[in-house]
Amino acid sequence: MVEIEKNEQLVIKFGKRLDATNAEQTAEKIGKELENLDKDIMLDVSRMEYISSAGLQVVLKCAKAAKAAGKETYLHGAKGNVLEIFRLSGFLTFLKAE
Repeated sequence: MVEIEKNEQLVIKFGKRLDATNAEQTAEKIGKELENLDKDIMLDVSRMEYISSAGLQVVLKCAKAAKAAGKETYLHGAKGNVLEIFRLSGFLTFLKAE
């Protein structure tokens, strides 16, 4: 499950898992928010325990939309295996970790 809040940033709060079973549905829900993006994106992964390559594609979609809009993408709360996956995949080179 994913929750979306609009504050100073577009905050996307992910659930425990982001994988092939829910990535498409998550991408669809987020996609509507990425149209006409006028805020930085905060990806809150503090509850996340697992992310697969399908989940990384969702994160990449967010980062590409932000870059196209001239905005930043921040990663919040990554820890343990999830942080290691972001590090090994090279995503920390374009996501600003908090």
